[in-house]
Amino acid sequence: MNKRAFEKFYEANVDRIYRYVFFRVGQNQEIAQDLTSEIFIKALNAFERYDEKVSRSSWIYTIAHNHLANYYRDRKVASDIEDVAYCLEGENGKETMEKKESTYLLRMALDQLDEDERLLVTMKYLEGYSYKEMARRLERSSDALKVATFRAMKKLKKLLKDHNPETLKLYAKP
Repeated sequence: MNKRAFEKFYEANVDRIYRYVFFRVGQNQEIAQDLTSEIFIKALNAFERYDEKVSRSSWIYTIAHNHLANYYRDRKVASDIEDVAYCLEGENGKETMEKKESTYLLRMALDQLDEDERLLVTMKYLEGYSYKEMARRLERSSDALKVATFRAMKKLKKLLKDHNPETLKLYAKP
């Protein structure tokens, strides 16, 4: 195995995979970090099967998707206090609740988008893909994706504005 090639692969994908996992585990940082580490350990063990010419990122997303499916399948039905502890952290309960409400509203609004719109918004704004990367992964033109993503975001913003105009501020990039 080429150690340097895996290091480059890891550096190129770790942030995206972390965000992908983070939003699928209720924004629990500890669980997201643990699962991301486990995903990359699996990737390391199978790296000889990775072919950049076939796909630069769908291989690792497939591993992440399968790992998350296994994680949820194997979880206990009962919730442990550790699973929700991230909700209780901090001294400012109002701020914590406002952030939770905003997250809930964002999820509800995303659920109101059609599958393609939700995918585009998630890839661009939650997972951090560039339009060029999205075009490679989705096999569509970059220009078409820009237009479709713009329209999806316009629709999402309208849905959120109807609920709470302050919501988007929590998700704006610095």
